[in-house]
Amino acid sequence: MNSKRYIPKKDTTSSQSKITTTTTSINSTSDKPEKIQITPDNGITKVINKNGIGNNFPFDGDQIYIKYFGKTIDGTIFEDNRNKSSYSFILGGLGESIKAFNYAIKSMRKGEISTFTIRSKYAFGTIGNGDLIPPNSTVIYEIELISFSNSSDISVEKDGSIIKKILNNSNFSTTETETGIETTTTTTTTSNTITSTIPKYETKVSIDFKIKTKESNEIIQDKKNYIFKIGSDIMILDIMEFILMTMQIGEFCQVEVEWLTFLNSIKKWPLDSLDQQGGNNSLSYMKKFKDLINNQEQQLLLLQQQHNNKIIIEIKLNEIIEFEKEKYQYNSNELESIGLNKKEEGTELFKRKYYEMARLKYKRALEFFNSNNENHKQHIIACLSNQSVCNLLMKQYKQVIELATQILQLDPNHIKSLNSRSKALRETGKLNLAFYDIQKALKIDSHNKDTLNELSILNKLKENKK
Repeated sequence: MNSKRYIPKKDTTSSQSKITTTTTSINSTSDKPEKIQITPDNGITKVINKNGIGNNFPFDGDQIYIKYFGKTIDGTIFEDNRNKSSYSFILGGLGESIKAFNYAIKSMRKGEISTFTIRSKYAFGTIGNGDLIPPNSTVIYEIELISFSNSSDISVEKDGSIIKKILNNSNFSTTETETGIETTTTTTTTSNTITSTIPKYETKVSIDFKIKTKESNEIIQDKKNYIFKIGSDIMILDIMEFILMTMQIGEFCQVEVEWLTFLNSIKKWPLDSLDQQGGNNSLSYMKKFKDLINNQEQQLLLLQQQHNNKIIIEIKLNEIIEFEKEKYQYNSNELESIGLNKKEEGTELFKRKYYEMARLKYKRALEFFNSNNENHKQHIIACLSNQSVCNLLMKQYKQVIELATQILQLDPNHIKSLNSRSKALRETGKLNLAFYDIQKALKIDSHNKDTLNELSILNKLKENKK
C-alpha cells in the first residue's frame, strides 16, 4: 500500500481568526489552542482536543468507526451520536455525512478527538439542511476517531462473508501536491470524459483479476486487461461485479470471500457454462463446482472440510471506458425504445439460463417506462413478471412474493403472478395463502395448465398432512 499520508499544515493566519475548543478539550499548556489548516483555502480547520496514538492515518477504502456531533456557530446541536454505538462507514464511500468528513478523518490518528470548523463549501453548501442550518452556513463538528481498518466488510448482511482489503489506493481521484493537499482529477477516454471514479451497473470497464483458493492457492480464473460491461458478460460472476462497484479507478484490492458465498455466486451460472470458464489451469476446479451444484450432501461435507478456507479475489480497476447513459440523458421519445431493448437483452439472457443477469436487465428496463403512461403499463407488468420468474427459478421466494403482489396491484387478474406467488407461498410453508391464490387463478381461467399443476401439488401436500 502507498505509504504517503496527507499531513495537515499548521495555520499561519493571525490569532484573531483562531477558534476556541469545545467542552471536551483536554487541558493545554498554551493559553490558546493550536489551529491546524486542513485545506489550503481555510475551508476546514481543526483543533486537537485529545491526541491520538500511532503514526498511521486513514485512507479511502478504510473501514472507519467514529463518534461525533455537529453544531452551528451559535452552539445549536443538529446531529449527535455520542450516546449511540459508533458510526461505521467506508472512507471515500457513501457513508460520509458531508464532504469535509473525508478531509477531516484523513488528518486524524486512532483515538484522537478534534474539533473541526467547516465552511459551507465543505458542509451543506448553498442549500443548507432544513431549518437548523441555513444556506452558506459554517458548521462545527467534534469527531472522535475510535478506530479504522484497511479491511472492510462490504457484504450486504455485514456478516463478514466478504472482506475487502485495499492493497493500492486509487491514483485517480486524489493525488498529493507540493502543498500537501489532495486534489481531484479526471480522465479522458476515447468516447467521453469520465468525471466519476466508481463504476456502476452497465459501466464498461477494464480490469485485471485473479480468483484463487486461500489454503491451496489453486487458481480458478486469472485474466489481464479484461474489458466488459457490468451486467452483460457471462464470464464474470456477480460477486465480482458487486466488488467492482465499490472500487475507484486505479484501485487494487484483495477480497476474502466465504466459500459458501462464492458457491452461491457460482450457482447463478448455468451448469453447462462451467465447462467454458477459466482455462486449462482452472477447468478441474470448475468441474468440481459443477458436481456440487445439485448435490446438497456433498455441499455440506465440503463446507465442513472447507470451514477455514476462503476464496481470494484480487482485482485492479484499470479504467472506466464508458458509462451507460442515464434516463435523463435520453430524449423523451427515445425512452420506450431503450426500455424495450433492455427488456429484450434480458430475454436473451433468460433463454441462456443466466437468470440473475436477466433479472437485472428487466429491472433496468423498468427505469425507462412511465408508470403514468397507460401504453407503458403492459411493459412494466411484463418486466416485473419476468423478474419474478427469474427469482422463482433461483429459489428467491421472498422476492417472488413481493414482485407478484406489486403486479397484482396493477392487474388483479394477472394469472401468471397468482401462480408464481402461490408457488413461492407453498415453498415458504404458507399453504393456506397458496390455496387462496390458486382459487383466484381458477376463477380467471379454470383450464390454465400451470394453475392446475399447482393445485395438484397443493392437494397432495394437504393429503400428506392428514
